[in-house]
Amino acid sequence: MEFYTGKTGQDRVLRAIDFGTLDTAAYAANDILTSGAISIDAARFLGFSGVIERVILKETTSGTVQVPALRLWFFGSAITPAARNSPQAFTSAQMDIIVGYADIAEADWIAAGTGVRILQKNIAIEYVCQPTSKTLYMVPEIKDANTFASGATIKGQIVLRRD
Repeated sequence: MEFYTGKTGQDRVLRAIDFGTLDTAAYAANDILTSGAISIDAARFLGFSGVIERVILKETTSGTVQVPALRLWFFGSAITPAARNSPQAFTSAQMDIIVGYADIAEADWIAAGTGVRILQKNIAIEYVCQPTSKTLYMVPEIKDANTFASGATIKGQIVLRRD
């Protein structure tokens, strides 16, 4: 049994996310961009709920920025997605714990200097963590074919409103 003795009521938190250094091999449409699910500390206690309000991303590269169309999948418990640069292939059991997804269009990205593109998108996805979890898990999927330059990264933040 878990007892929570901290803050109660709604709050907003910012959580950092990092896709890691991207492969320079060509990504096909519907490939996974990361080597595993990205964990996001989302709760003060097990089974907690709230809203994923906003995603803020920054792509940086010394080459040509790709401004990829993305689908960000969110799960209420740990999953193991397809390997980086492999087609998305979620199982039925993984889809049992899905929280939702957000689509990012190429047009959502804006120029922020040489080799840098950023985006901020309100996504408003309500979530509930699984009864044994305090964490959300995000899996980014690329929606169009892209080849990233050596050293390219996508990092960002997720804004959560916790109930």
